[in-house]
This record gives sequence, C-alpha cells and structure tokens, in this order.
Amino acid sequence: MTYMIKGANAPVPAVPLRVAVGRQSVPGAPTVSAAALLLDAAGAVRGDADIVFHHRPVHPSGAVRHVGTGQGAGQLAEWLEVDLLRVEPDVQRVLIVGSCADGTFGQVPGLYAQVSTFDAAVVAQYAVTDATAETAFVLGELYRRDGAWRFRAVGQGYEDGLAGLTRDVGGSGAVTAVAAPAPVTPSPAPVTLVSAPAGFVPAYAAGAPAVGASVEPPSWAAGFFMFEPRVYRGKGAKTVTVDLPFPPNGEPVILEARTEEYNFLSVKIPGREDDVFLSDLPDHYGRQLMVPHRKGGPLTLKVRNSGAWQLTVLPLSAALPLDFGTVTGSGHEVFLRTGPAAELKVRAEDRHKGWFQMHYHWGDTPGDLRRPAKRIVYEWNGRRVREKVALPSGPLLVTIDKSRHQWELTLDAAAPDEPARGARKGWLR
Repeated sequence: MTYMIKGANAPVPAVPLRVAVGRQSVPGAPTVSAAALLLDAAGAVRGDADIVFHHRPVHPSGAVRHVGTGQGAGQLAEWLEVDLLRVEPDVQRVLIVGSCADGTFGQVPGLYAQVSTFDAAVVAQYAVTDATAETAFVLGELYRRDGAWRFRAVGQGYEDGLAGLTRDVGGSGAVTAVAAPAPVTPSPAPVTLVSAPAGFVPAYAAGAPAVGASVEPPSWAAGFFMFEPRVYRGKGAKTVTVDLPFPPNGEPVILEARTEEYNFLSVKIPGREDDVFLSDLPDHYGRQLMVPHRKGGPLTLKVRNSGAWQLTVLPLSAALPLDFGTVTGSGHEVFLRTGPAAELKVRAEDRHKGWFQMHYHWGDTPGDLRRPAKRIVYEWNGRRVREKVALPSGPLLVTIDKSRHQWELTLDAAAPDEPARGARKGWLR
C-alpha cells in the first residue's frame, strides 16, 4: 500500500478499483458527498453524463459507479467503483471529488481517499491535512500516462464550492447537484478495513468490518444472511465451490460476473434446470440473483467462458439503490427500492433483438424471496423496449434478469389516484 502526500503519484493496476471518500464519524460534522468526474484530453467533462454521483450512480459506459455509503468502526465513507478496463479512450482523467453542503472541509475530521482492488488490496491512500474554508475538494485523480494508469493525490479545494470546480471542468447544473447530501444506503463495496500508520485515519470497509467493530446490517436487511464477499477467478471452463455456510431455506444472494475478452458466460448450479447466467454480458459485467440449496451449506458452480472471468458472491445488502431519477446500464442488474409506490419508465435497445425481462421480489421473511417473483416487463425479440410499469411501495428487490440490452430506467412518483398496491410488511421493514 502507498500512503501519499499532496502532489504525489503512484501506479495503480488497470483493473476494477474501489475508491472511498471518507472521514471520521463525528456527530455534527458536515456531510461529505462524493462524485467522480470523467475528463477528456482538454480537462473538461463532455456532458452531464460524465458526472457520477448518488443521484446519477452509473456512467453510460458502465465504467464508473457510485455504490453507496457505509458507516462503522468510527468511520463514514462514500464508495465509487472505477473499472479502468472499461473507461472510454476519450477519457484521460477521472477526478475523485468531495463536496460539503452544510459546512467547510476544515470542519471535516480525518478526510481521506483510499483506492483498493476488488480483492481488498489497498493500492493508494491519501489523508487531507490542510483543508480550511473549502466547500468543494478534488481529493485525487486516476489518469493515463504512457499506456498505464496512475493515481495522484491532488488536494485542491474551492472556497467558492462547486461553482469553482464547474468553472475549471465545464458541465452544468449536474455539478451543482452533487452537493445535495446522499441518502445513507448500504454499500456493496466489499473492501477490507486496513491497518494504517500511527495517526492516520483508517478507511471503513462496508462488507468486512474490522475485528472488534460492531456494525449492524442496514434496517431493511434485518434477518439477511450477512457475510464477507467471496471472489473467484478462472479462465475457460472451471468448477468452483462457494464455501459459505448458507442457512437452510435462505434468501438468494447476488452473483456479480466480470469477463475480459468474451461476453458470453455460463454459470450453472449442478442438478438445476435453470442457469444462473447463460447470456452475453454486453459490457463484460452483470449481476444476477442466485438461490442457494434449500438444505443450506456450500454451493458448487460450473463456469464456462472462452477467456478470463471473475465471479463475486455478495449478500443482498449489495443491491443498488433504485431512487427517483434516471439510471443507465446494460445487461443483468439487481436493485433495491425502499420508497413509496412509483412509476418506472423502461427504455432499452439491443440490435440483436434479444429477450428483456424484469421482475420484482418481496416477502414476509428472507426465505420468501426464493419464491417466483412478479414479472413486470417481458419482451421477446425486443430490439426496442418501451414500457411504463407501476411499482408498489417498497421495499422491493427489482431485477433485470434477461438482457443483452443497453437500458435506461427512470423512476417517477406515482400519480395521486394510483393505488399504492401491495404495501409490504415484515423482514424488509
């Protein structure tokens, strides 16, 4: 691991990375919102879509995501994911930005940025020690140099806030919107809390709290099977064993898949007719629900792909939040919706005219999620999908479980006369 001073830079591996923007969890301290800004060779965003934050959590390329907020072990952090292999060639730098809506960064205790790989290896960490009256702050940047990627500890603040940052990088109202406090949602980032030199503020790991730390699962996930994520890698055909003590009749978990050269992936549980994955991953990435055995215990997976692949098994608390506004992406995905009844507008494109299918899941107990879900969108030969569907009040798990499409989901408030069908009670409350 590299502990950095302001202005220093260090190489980072060209792999998917997780970036934490964190601080000490102190009552009354200002709220810090995190964002990533994708800049071209001129040092400017190409449009509002190049600004990724809690209200626009996924970049259209799928390369950058805002994945939530975690708290524990005396720390509070917002997490970003940056898949360097998928960053578009026109993008030369990815800025890691923080903003304060209710104070200045001089009032933020222990501000830091941490960069780590998906298997919890921390590759760079930078503690900000000289913040004063700034209300926007560029903590660091990932940038290209001679065909490789590096991280620089920038430490540049703006006393005039995001207006000053906007002046430097362009963009419009979307930059200003970053300052709105993010909702505190469970983070899917399974990054390990690491040791640090004396006096340095350690970072919080959403999926794996430090030894001795007492971190409660989020309230909507009471009763879930919580575990530290498991990562498996291979090439071609391989059988792997997910060695977790799954409880009998337990709820599904999330299987996240990444491929390198070839999109098509098959993941099958022996003895079952349906595959977990049997499809293209349009951007070499997808997430799907996976149901363990009723008897519980370890789970065997048979994996086939013509190249290198990576599978990550995550608890349901890793579902991405589905909030009002628009989110874009591709392929399979798993969302959590906790708000009131709403209208979901679905737009999707696939030149191959493939299936597109969405469900929502709910239940009174975690085990109820094993039951067949309610199908809300189904398109066979669906080159263009244009649907509006009503979602009942949450919490719900919403899945895109058949798709080679590039999709856009827009959630709007339900009409006043629309019944809030199926208000749910029980384990998700």
